[in-house]
Amino acid sequence: MVTVCIIGLLVAALLGAAAPAFPIVLVTVGGCLLGATFLLVRRTASLHIGTAKTLCVLFFTLAAFHMLFGYLLADLTTQHTSIRSNAGIYYANAFLINAAGLLAAGLGYCWKWDSQALVLPRAFAVPVDVHNAERVFRLLLLTGAGLMFFIYWRLGLVEYLSVPAKWPFLRYITSDLAGGSAVDEWLANRAMDLLTVSLPFLVYRAAKHPRVANILPIIVGYFALLLPLRRANLLGVLFASLVLIGIGRHDVYRLTRKWVLIIGCVYILTQCLFLFGVFYSEFDPRTLLAVSSTALPEVRDLAWTMNRLAGERLGGVTFVQALVPLPSIASDWSASHSLRAISTALIGVDQTGESGGLRLTLMGEGYINWGYPGAIAVSLLWGYGVAWCEKLLLLAIRKDQPEFVNYVAVMCFVWICFLFYLAGTQAAAPVKMGALLVLCVGWACKYRSRVLAVPAEARI
Repeated sequence: MVTVCIIGLLVAALLGAAAPAFPIVLVTVGGCLLGATFLLVRRTASLHIGTAKTLCVLFFTLAAFHMLFGYLLADLTTQHTSIRSNAGIYYANAFLINAAGLLAAGLGYCWKWDSQALVLPRAFAVPVDVHNAERVFRLLLLTGAGLMFFIYWRLGLVEYLSVPAKWPFLRYITSDLAGGSAVDEWLANRAMDLLTVSLPFLVYRAAKHPRVANILPIIVGYFALLLPLRRANLLGVLFASLVLIGIGRHDVYRLTRKWVLIIGCVYILTQCLFLFGVFYSEFDPRTLLAVSSTALPEVRDLAWTMNRLAGERLGGVTFVQALVPLPSIASDWSASHSLRAISTALIGVDQTGESGGLRLTLMGEGYINWGYPGAIAVSLLWGYGVAWCEKLLLLAIRKDQPEFVNYVAVMCFVWICFLFYLAGTQAAAPVKMGALLVLCVGWACKYRSRVLAVPAEARI
């Protein structure tokens, strides 16, 4: 089966490169690649784990549907893009690129499971005092919430909350409507990092010990996280919290699957309510679908980017930018070569700051840098990382692991399988900051040897 998938992947890449003007053929091949990914991942999990009911299999399944529905809904928002002709051809090519990347990720997933057994990093072996960690995370949450409230208060928080029509346009602080600076936006992003790292652990602890002192900070933190209306951050926190609670209840797969369906239904309901309140006179089913499709823009945005690049390649510049250790506000090169900066410049809104850029999947970003070889290579390595996360989660589910170790495993899963998949290198800064914060909390809250704490005179 692996051999057939590799052959199919190579044929699809050759077809996409040699015959990009036949959308029906490309879409048919792309659908076959998604089906092959589903079968390959389920078979790999069944052979090596003994069941296909795992979080990573669920993730690959959702990713396949995400790409399929992203393609089906892409044409609804064509009028909002600069693609005025041949939009169907670009959407078909974008769909095939994402499908090929997902199949390559499935092969990477299979490759990792056929390799050596998992070796945990040494950091996982450090015993952590969860009570102290809970206090530190609560401090980080309150700091992040306070910083977020302060920034939006400076930008007119009361007016922002009282006019729902302004909410979608205030997602990005540097927009002309918000009037914030690059420093304000950087601080807001770091506040979100504090919130997204601390909330899952505190929600898990509150589920085990439901007390008012535990629940109130979480409510404040969620409200602060809602201010920028960044769906990816909010969903990342919700997924991490659900998986942690599921591990504690030994029912992680069914609980996560159920709540993913519930969250999807709640999202559709809130979109209807928002449209009814803001666009009452223009409300119709097509408008609802068009606005709802903005939650699945990856296929459309990749097609848009390909259209504006007109065959040019970035040569890996966005991946190099993600590895630069300096923050974007301290490096002009990093700020101007990020995927957000490049994509906003391509679509002509870089002067207004009203956009966070186009959102490409990791495989789409690999394509605009190096073509099909880049999309396949990047996705293969990413799939290898997904399998690594699966092994960490299995240790958390099947063994009586410390709570902090389970938390780290879940955060790795969310970072790799959710943020990197959806945002590519645009997720580099949150992941780097999140990993640094988790390491610092683990080091600060680790158990110290009691012998070292005893004065020297007492040990003589």
